[in-house]
Amino acid sequence: MKNPFNPSFGRVPKIYLDREQTVHQLEEDIQDVDSPYLTTLIYGMRGSGKTTLLTDISHDIRKRADWIVVDLTMGDALIPTLIELVYKQADSTLKNLLKSIDGISVSAAGVLKIAYQRNQASVTNSPHQPLLESLAETLQQRKLKLLITIDEINSTPALREFAAIYQILLRNEYHIALLMAGLPSKVSELQNDDVLTFLLRSQRIYLEPLSLLTIKNSYRQAFSRGKREIDEHTLNFITKITNGYAYAFQLLGFLLWRTGKSLIDQATVDQVLADYKAELFRNVYLKMYQELSPVDRKFVLTMAELGGNTVKTSVIGTRMNKSKNYISIYRRRLLDDQLITAPSWGELSFTLPFFAEFVIEYHDLY
Repeated sequence: MKNPFNPSFGRVPKIYLDREQTVHQLEEDIQDVDSPYLTTLIYGMRGSGKTTLLTDISHDIRKRADWIVVDLTMGDALIPTLIELVYKQADSTLKNLLKSIDGISVSAAGVLKIAYQRNQASVTNSPHQPLLESLAETLQQRKLKLLITIDEINSTPALREFAAIYQILLRNEYHIALLMAGLPSKVSELQNDDVLTFLLRSQRIYLEPLSLLTIKNSYRQAFSRGKREIDEHTLNFITKITNGYAYAFQLLGFLLWRTGKSLIDQATVDQVLADYKAELFRNVYLKMYQELSPVDRKFVLTMAELGGNTVKTSVIGTRMNKSKNYISIYRRRLLDDQLITAPSWGELSFTLPFFAEFVIEYHDLY
């Protein structure tokens, strides 16, 4: 039996936990032109499954004959890329209609060209607005809907321009769905942009940690189907050391399966534990840590050095020699970034497995 676990970023794994209902509900919601979910922001930490969720929805919606799906990546040419990808997916009739739009032309070699209509009135002062309005009108005439997904969002001029035009298209009741995914801090930054206040009214989907019970049952079922034995103690242990982190669940399952052992016991877990930590540290934690501010780093280092499953906020303040108000600012930032959680009043803990160990190791080396 093929390894059912897939720790690759963005790929839809065979075992896809706690997200199926979110995917199916969102796919149904965007069928309604009046749905508030036409504009949805999906946020969570790295490895929480944002890209996978977008990929899953895109694949499903693309199977529907009345939808065109465009998956965009962040860059300076969002709108030209959008128009080009719509054209590539169009049938011959739609291609001819698109070529008739003022500002869009196609060379003899089939290369799409865009001429900006700077002389036309535009509410957003963008030369792209008339093009997108004509594109939306053309799709509506053909009774086609458009799904646009954008991953790893940042508040860039290109994204702000696109979002401002998209708001106008929504007001004109074109059936265009926009799903954007990003880190919590990036989503907040975009929503708080003075020009894009309409995003404050968009729907938000938070990809919270996976249920430990779901993880345990999934491990049990997967190993059982693969004719691998695993005792209850080991099953509980591997479940706990994922800490509900989606990427960790896939990674640990993948490594254990790859051993080829018919019996998954503590010795098997010990065999892969070093690789498990190394992959977490290299593939996810290093980037997360490097993106933190110097004070954020000091905060998490202090937490790690204090040890234990939970750390009192007051003790962190004492160790850092900072006031309660000062500490609360960085506590809130790290909570928003989902690197820490507050399991009880006045206490904090890390959300990621072995993150404290990584922080100390990184600090000692660098």
